[in-house]
Amino acid sequence: MLDLVNDLTAYLKNPYLTSIPKKVDRPFVLLLKLAFICLVAGIAAGFFLGLLIHLKLIPDPGPSKLDKKTMSGIMLFTMAVIWAPVSEELLFRAQLRRFTGSLLFIAFVSGVLLSVLIKTDWGYLISPFVFIILYLIYRFNLSQSVTLKFLFWERIFPWHFHLTAICFALVHLSNYEKGVSLLPLGLLYTLPQLAVALVLGYTRMNYGLKYSFALHAMYNFFPVLLFLYHYQ
Repeated sequence: MLDLVNDLTAYLKNPYLTSIPKKVDRPFVLLLKLAFICLVAGIAAGFFLGLLIHLKLIPDPGPSKLDKKTMSGIMLFTMAVIWAPVSEELLFRAQLRRFTGSLLFIAFVSGVLLSVLIKTDWGYLISPFVFIILYLIYRFNLSQSVTLKFLFWERIFPWHFHLTAICFALVHLSNYEKGVSLLPLGLLYTLPQLAVALVLGYTRMNYGLKYSFALHAMYNFFPVLLFLYHYQ
């Protein structure tokens, strides 16, 4: 466990493009260890967030949508343990190994950001244009040289890795009824999701997408069980 924690910490300090092993020894044990790390990181970040609110260093974010049972237990379980891991891993982690996919991600985030700022869905219309511009820059400046492309990708990858984690965290502002109105301090209110996103990103890059799928599902499984037990 300590070796895994040290490897995770070292990787998060300086994320890099790494190869995925063809075979992972004791994969279920690995997932259990990573799930435990996620739980500890999420709980610690949640405690820190609660402390900030309790000390009035940041405003109370108000009620969470998750505090209300607005869907059946089966639907909640399906959404949290199946739909969310699959959709979120495909959006936030799958593209970490695909340069063109990362351009699509940045274009999509640009549209989301503009939509939030001007408070209209029309902001998404800029996403295709942002992607076209980025792709043309890539096509005529980087794609002609494999070495140049790799060096550029290697240089910006740490920034992109952390950007995806931050975006993943901020998406979970939708868990609060106040939603994007919390955005100025949004990252503080989503510290647990940020902590988990970093572990999921490490898992995706070092063990593969199927492991980040499984880890995400395992992590969501525990709080969903507690939530369902509370409202039974």
